[in-house]
Amino acid sequence: MERLFLYLDKEVLKARRVEAYETLTKPLVWKDLEFEYTTSPLLMINWPIILPELSPSTARSLLDLVGARYPFSPYHQELKGICPELLFTKASDEWVFFGGTFNPWHKGHQACLDLLPEDKICFILPDRSPLKELKVLEPVSNIIELVRKIKFGKNHYIAPTFLLDFNTNPTITWIEKLHHDFPNKKHSLLMGFDSIRNIMKWVRPEDLLNIVDTIYVSSRLEDDEEREEVAIPLKKIAPKINIVFLGRHEFENLSSTAIRAGNK
Repeated sequence: MERLFLYLDKEVLKARRVEAYETLTKPLVWKDLEFEYTTSPLLMINWPIILPELSPSTARSLLDLVGARYPFSPYHQELKGICPELLFTKASDEWVFFGGTFNPWHKGHQACLDLLPEDKICFILPDRSPLKELKVLEPVSNIIELVRKIKFGKNHYIAPTFLLDFNTNPTITWIEKLHHDFPNKKHSLLMGFDSIRNIMKWVRPEDLLNIVDTIYVSSRLEDDEEREEVAIPLKKIAPKINIVFLGRHEFENLSSTAIRAGNK
């Protein structure tokens, strides 16, 4: 079993391997990973950078542990019982979730992040789409590729919470529980206009719309009339929801589907 020292630097998890000459004073185990939480920043690096150095099973265990840091993880309470120091605790009255397959991540996705007000805490959630055929993904390489491409703001966090589960994961299933557990917290979504235009095809869309506080939308070549055609019916379903159009950007024509087709 491989061993790591783990360290938190302003909510960013960092790690380094335990050298052969070092011992763990209070070793903890998370699946195939033995670790110790430390307050020493010595030689620590951001956790995704260390993934290629680890065995496949240990890398997946680290991915799983990182996902469990966040309160929307089904394993959050388990990690809390083992090592509460690793939990995400940054104070905020609103959490914004940016979910998608991101296959591949492109400049249109990045524009969504860049247009979101920088004070918003945003969790990037790579996942499998409930509306698409399930495909086997290698989660470790997927995260390595995403982290290589994403330009993170100070309040952006990639959360591999759902990536290790090979099943569909409708947004309503986890955000409903989150709303129950944190009723005073605002739960919001970030998406492109193409996604909000199709949101009524999602699982239990009416329930979702009445839980979510705000939907932040980046443009995808739509005009003002198209925005009204989408927003007005949604507000009739959920009168309290806020729909915030973030503005235009130069990569509105990009899509992952077209990029994949072009790479074939």
